[in-house]
Formats: sequence, structure tokens, C-alpha cells
Amino acid sequence: MIHKGIEFAVQAHGAQKRKGTDILYIVHPFETALLLSQAGADETVVCAGLLHDVLEDTDITYEQLKGQFGINIADLVQSRSEDKSKTWEERKTSTINRIKNLTYDQKMLLCADKLSNMRSIVSDYEQIGDKLWERFRRGKESQRWYYGAIIKELVLLEQLPMYQELKTLYQTVFPNE
Repeated sequence: MIHKGIEFAVQAHGAQKRKGTDILYIVHPFETALLLSQAGADETVVCAGLLHDVLEDTDITYEQLKGQFGINIADLVQSRSEDKSKTWEERKTSTINRIKNLTYDQKMLLCADKLSNMRSIVSDYEQIGDKLWERFRRGKESQRWYYGAIIKELVLLEQLPMYQELKTLYQTVFPNE
């Protein structure tokens, strides 16, 4: 299943690049899956990590994903997908408000996704400083609010090293939180 997920994700994301960089987008789903594997997630969750952005950022539909990988993976991926027709604030508020109702596996997927993002933010912040925030639709304070709220809502995962790393990296970029 993992091999199939890798091939599917690579084809779905194609030549997409990470925001404001020349890094292929597929690096992010690969890192998300690796974090999940290191956290002891099962094959279904790891595969969902590989695929977690295909509904949101490609032309792949839920039905196609379900047909290829089954309802469990499709539902996990859908739990991480935002409705891009909504404003940034609406999407992020919805993500935060839904966390308390997520399953443990869905929370792990969210944590791995955000840790991968935060690793990129820290790396880029170390290289270009506050110019980093120009890449985002919303600036530094909005990112501080969003990641801070996610960390607070995911506190039930505090025993996981990936949660602890997410919190540490957040405090590196946004001290005094």
C-alpha cells in the first residue's frame, strides 16, 4: 500500500513546488508519512500521510481516492482537506474547531502535517528572516495564532516526540507563547 501511495502522490502532485521555493511539493507528503511511521502509525495512516494533500491541492476527487485506497484512507485524507473556496480565516478556524472531534489517527496526521510545515518555516526563517512571512496569504501574527491554536488543541498527543518537536519549533519561531 505504501508503494502505491508513493506512486499516486508523485503523479498527483507532479511538478508542484512548495510555496515560495524551488522545492518539489512531494517532499512535504513524504516527510509527513515518515513522521507518522516514526511515531508508530500503522500502514493506513502512513499512506494517508503520503496522500494528505491530494484532495486539497490536485484534481483528485474523494471518489477516486476511495476507489484506489479504500474508505479508511480516503476519510483520513478528507479529514486534512480544506475547502479552498472559503477564506483563509474560515478554513483555519474550521480546522481548529474540528480538532476536538478527530480520531487519534486523524490527530496524528494533522500533527505530522503541521510539524513538516513548521520544519520548513524554521529552515526558511533561519535563512531569510521576516521576509518569510511575505510568502503567506496572512502574515506572522496570523501564523502564530493558527499554529498556536493547533498545538493547544493537540495537547492529547503531548507524549509523542513529533508533538514535542512541533511545540519546540513553534516556540523557536514565535517566542514568548
